[in-house]
Amino acid sequence: MRSILTMLGIIIGISSVIAIVSIGDSMKGVMDDIYKDIGKNRAYLYVGNIEDYRSTDFFYIEDIEMLKERFGDKITYICPSESLTSDVNTVNKSTIKLRMECIEAGYEKVQHVKMLYGRMINKSDIDRKSKVIVLEQNAAIKLFNKENVTGETVRVKVEDSLEDFLVVGVYKNDQSPVLSLLQGQKTYEDSYIPYSAAFPSYYSFYALDVFIADKFSVSSVGEEVVPFISSLKNREPENYIFYTVEEDQIASSGVIGGMSIAVAAIAAISLLVGGIGIMNIMLVSVTERTREIGIKKALGARTKDVLFQFLIESATLSAIGGIVGTLFGVGLVMVGGSIISLPIVVNPASIIAAVAFSMIIGIFFGYYPAKKAAKSDPIDALRYE
Repeated sequence: MRSILTMLGIIIGISSVIAIVSIGDSMKGVMDDIYKDIGKNRAYLYVGNIEDYRSTDFFYIEDIEMLKERFGDKITYICPSESLTSDVNTVNKSTIKLRMECIEAGYEKVQHVKMLYGRMINKSDIDRKSKVIVLEQNAAIKLFNKENVTGETVRVKVEDSLEDFLVVGVYKNDQSPVLSLLQGQKTYEDSYIPYSAAFPSYYSFYALDVFIADKFSVSSVGEEVVPFISSLKNREPENYIFYTVEEDQIASSGVIGGMSIAVAAIAAISLLVGGIGIMNIMLVSVTERTREIGIKKALGARTKDVLFQFLIESATLSAIGGIVGTLFGVGLVMVGGSIISLPIVVNPASIIAAVAFSMIIGIFFGYYPAKKAAKSDPIDALRYE
């Protein structure tokens, strides 16, 4: 019982550290999944803070064409970053809210879109400003009570008028379950429409959605794009912002990593408390076994034999506590992950490090009692009652 209580501090400390590190690694994995869905080579070019806004400061179709011409080999996709929302009547006489993301042809080449029926928006749709729409699977079912609804029409509100859009395709949303969980219960259904069908050619846009070719650095291309667009608009480069998804991911990972380290460091304090508990119990053990030590030394036990005996004992107590704490910590995060339906990442290196650290703690705090036992005089030890 005394040994179990001694190990309790190590168990609590190790399980806390393992759980916190695992949660941190799992959150990093979650963020990687989220940004994988968003697109790591994605960026947004938008108008920054300008004291005296002019209409020419915003983006027009001709600006997009000039960017394509200038950076054609570096930019794989560029489109106004816009979406529309409309209430749509279903065949069941109910109403759903439909979100229509306005896209350019080739969107499926930069983002994974799993088509179930029909086709995606193409170049002809953009050029002709075709009133076509690609519905997400759930939207199709809610609107028409079936999945394959290609050829059906959907009446949506665009700007201030109602328009009939022809359904040319149905896709399945394959985004990570983590992102779906973080988004919570959606109040709308998704779809895609050509941006040219949603906005007139003279419309000005606040932001552009940009995808950079894989062989180029997103940030380095941004350093070329911003001066180019600012010179076109007769503005300073600081008036335009090129914000990359990669920057957002690095910032998020840094925050999560920093918090994990800070909390793990606080939890590690309990390891020191556990180490002090081991030192305390080993001092008591040395005192209780003074006569035993004297007999061993009288029979020829060397100083280092007694030293190693007590060091091994303290290291064993600490190692067992580390193993039990590791199992408890891993079990804790696994149960927590299953409850909230999040994938849990347990790094084997952190487990090895935790158990090794617990043994070091045991050796470090057990050294003084072991040394005290090893240096005891056998004559005085034999007289001890």
